[in-house]
Amino acid sequence: MGTTVEQANRRNWEWGKTHPKGPILRFDHETPQLIAYLDTFFIDQVEVTNARYRRCVQARICAPPRDVIGLPAGYHTDPRYDDYPVLSVQWADANAYCQWVGKRLPTEAEWEKAARGTDGRLFPWGNERNLNNATIKENPQPVGSYPAGASPYGVLDMLGNAPEWTAEWYQPYPGYVIRSVWDKETFQASYKVVRGEWSYEYFAVIPYRAFQSPSDVAGFRCVRGPMPPPSLDAAVVHTTATRPLTPATTVDLSEMVYIPAGEFIMGTDVITGPFPEERKDEMPEHIVYLDAFYIDRFPVTYAQYVEFLNALGHHLRACYGQDCAAVHNQNEGEPPGTEWAHIKYRAGRYFVEEGYENYAVDLVSWEGARAYCEWKGKRLPTEAEWEKAARGTDGRRYPWGNEWNEHSQEDNIFFHHEVGYEAFNVSPYGVNDMLGHNGEWTADWYAADYYAFSPLKNPPGPAHGESHTARGHRGLPAIWGITAREAGSWHGFRCAYTPAQGQ
Repeated sequence: MGTTVEQANRRNWEWGKTHPKGPILRFDHETPQLIAYLDTFFIDQVEVTNARYRRCVQARICAPPRDVIGLPAGYHTDPRYDDYPVLSVQWADANAYCQWVGKRLPTEAEWEKAARGTDGRLFPWGNERNLNNATIKENPQPVGSYPAGASPYGVLDMLGNAPEWTAEWYQPYPGYVIRSVWDKETFQASYKVVRGEWSYEYFAVIPYRAFQSPSDVAGFRCVRGPMPPPSLDAAVVHTTATRPLTPATTVDLSEMVYIPAGEFIMGTDVITGPFPEERKDEMPEHIVYLDAFYIDRFPVTYAQYVEFLNALGHHLRACYGQDCAAVHNQNEGEPPGTEWAHIKYRAGRYFVEEGYENYAVDLVSWEGARAYCEWKGKRLPTEAEWEKAARGTDGRRYPWGNEWNEHSQEDNIFFHHEVGYEAFNVSPYGVNDMLGHNGEWTADWYAADYYAFSPLKNPPGPAHGESHTARGHRGLPAIWGITAREAGSWHGFRCAYTPAQGQ
């Protein structure tokens, strides 16, 4: 049931390429792919027709179908269309009809199994698109008009002709991680699942899920059999959802630096250089107390992160529901767009582009950074911890002091290079490369005004936000110094660790 993340990404890319101004389709809502067990059931071979539904209306059980723009005049009443699928029925009336005839609406899993059998095919007839096997455009035909489009069980018209109601509310599949406000709004049990969509040609694959308000209209078919499980979770026997790795039980402190407890100066009252209005988030300067902690001496490298990906086995949606990092999949037939990524994937393994093994990793999502640190038994540093590790306690502007250092630079821009390459780029505590790489994730949500109300002891960052804070960059932000803050996108990172008492 459902589709793999790779398939969903491929279809998303193809849809965007062929329909650049079309609606945004959530192919990821078909993931993760599942194996589910269902008891035996019977399903209508064809959709409920106008003639069959009309008898329910005449019995005063069902409401008449709605008139819909685009259908022929008299579509639901003219005997010429008796064998055509009823198309304009609200969910409650579809449900009432099925109960009236001693059946019920199919669950989403029942509908999908009837359409694709057990081999995971994309179309009822196989894996090759063949528009001669279904009515894809908005011109319904008599039910059963495409016998070559039958499913492995002999069920007809599972794609095309009529979008069909199912019994269930539109909910995420087991293992799907809610990743956005849009997800939360969509999955609020206010929409019903519709399958077999025919409005767009590209929808016409079995796993595609559509959703509609129960007050909207669609077609339907009925099933007969034992009552299904109360939720899809109860039917799942296997999921392809990536499971978190077991965190390390011991932390290697040999490449970490101890930062003692105490106060330090955080932020600044002096904004120099260009764009001063955009840098007010660094103000005001204030004293912060932090408990003791450890922090990685160097940023996490590409080689270290690839080790994590190979242990995880996946990167797409594999880190708290987000892609862990930008990866170029070199398998034949993959969509373009990530050829520039220094992490490569081929034949089931991740590897680093030659020459970048000891470079600070870049283009990692915040979730991908968090997952790596947790795998190592560590965590992301708070923004305050990052800044203290970078500047010590004297309020300096750069890790090495208060004056810009021109070493190993051209036009005052740091270049991407191996970690530890610049011997001068070391903080008072001995932490390397706090400026001049790719920007580093912190644990905190970003808020431009956070310093105005943040606690003065162990500030944890805002309770929520739209993005997390990144610190330490190359280019102009590096010249601005340690206090520069950014609402992050995709960055590098290093990890922190809180020692146990006596450690």
